[in-house]
Amino acid sequence: MPIVCYNSDLGFQFGANSDIYNYGTGPSLYPKYLHKFHVEACYSTKGQTLANIDYDSEHLIPGVRVSASATAQIDPLYNFFGFNGDVTTYDRKLDRHDGVAYYCYRRSLFRFRSIIQGQIAPRLKWVGGMSFWYILNEDLNLKGYQPDNTLFHSYRTSGIIRDDEVKGGFFEFTGGLSLDTRDFEPSPTKGIWAEAYFVGAPDILHTGYSYLKFCARFRHYFTPGPEWLTFAYNLAYQGTIAGEAPFYMQQNIYSLLTKQAVCEGLGGLNTVRGVMGCRLLGNDYAWANFEIRCRIIDGTLLGMNWYIALNPFFDLGIITRPFRIKEMSAVLGRPEDELTRLACSLHKSAGLGIKIGLDRNYILSLEVGKSFSNNDGPVCISTAINYIF
Repeated sequence: MPIVCYNSDLGFQFGANSDIYNYGTGPSLYPKYLHKFHVEACYSTKGQTLANIDYDSEHLIPGVRVSASATAQIDPLYNFFGFNGDVTTYDRKLDRHDGVAYYCYRRSLFRFRSIIQGQIAPRLKWVGGMSFWYILNEDLNLKGYQPDNTLFHSYRTSGIIRDDEVKGGFFEFTGGLSLDTRDFEPSPTKGIWAEAYFVGAPDILHTGYSYLKFCARFRHYFTPGPEWLTFAYNLAYQGTIAGEAPFYMQQNIYSLLTKQAVCEGLGGLNTVRGVMGCRLLGNDYAWANFEIRCRIIDGTLLGMNWYIALNPFFDLGIITRPFRIKEMSAVLGRPEDELTRLACSLHKSAGLGIKIGLDRNYILSLEVGKSFSNNDGPVCISTAINYIF
């Protein structure tokens, strides 16, 4: 499929993606599959270049599900709204306007990730995994924008962002449990999907940082009446329970099975829709998504099964523990309790999405959302693949 789409955080995107399925023969496993590849490459008008490949299979190793991905991303205008949400007031006039991109810096990312899951009991699985990250952060060097007039540069010169956080590589290790009673993974109508696991990063590469994070999610899908109407919600928490991560690892939102090439927040397509991507950057997060999934048209075209669905949604997100609040208090000359109160405010948004499903597995998505606070940015529009949960 060609990629010609729009995202409020990235601008217009151009490229292509493909889902490649091996359903097997005699008899076919359809709609389940033996192997699946997702390949994607795109460029956005706000400068981001992305290349990504995903693999998923329950049949490569008998009794074990294997998921792996490799991602490369270069973003000359990467969003950065500071630490701790409302501690920084968002001014749209400074956002890529008249030579000023105050809320941006240049970031390059490479990531390899693999997750394996094995059976403990029916529907209950153990989870293990490893990922490698390398990230390079730089001042803006894009023609037409002032490199010294950015929030990132201000944080660097004031010491809120430290000198040893310009670049770094990390090996992360994952371990935990997963419970999955969904009837059909890409677009479930009933069941529970829950995860609880740890992500640890020992200082193997001598960056000076090591950390342990805990992640928990509970997703519930139920269809109380006709099968074309489903209610779904997602409750999530992610926090640092030991050590310290560098600032550029704090925006990563972990999930055992990624829905998008890069999952970052809090805010944006994957977490609190209608809030700008990476608007809320803290130590610990909690968020929730509630939506109604209404399949309004079903049909067959060119030998493929397809459907169209609407999903009105309501999202919530909050920083439950701020990041480097003491350093910010010292630099800003404001009391810690005042900054903590601002950082830990509740952010709300609502909107509407439309989904087009092809052969039940490939789902095109368009969502429009708006935060209840203007400090979280204007109306956000995103086009992507899959439901976010």
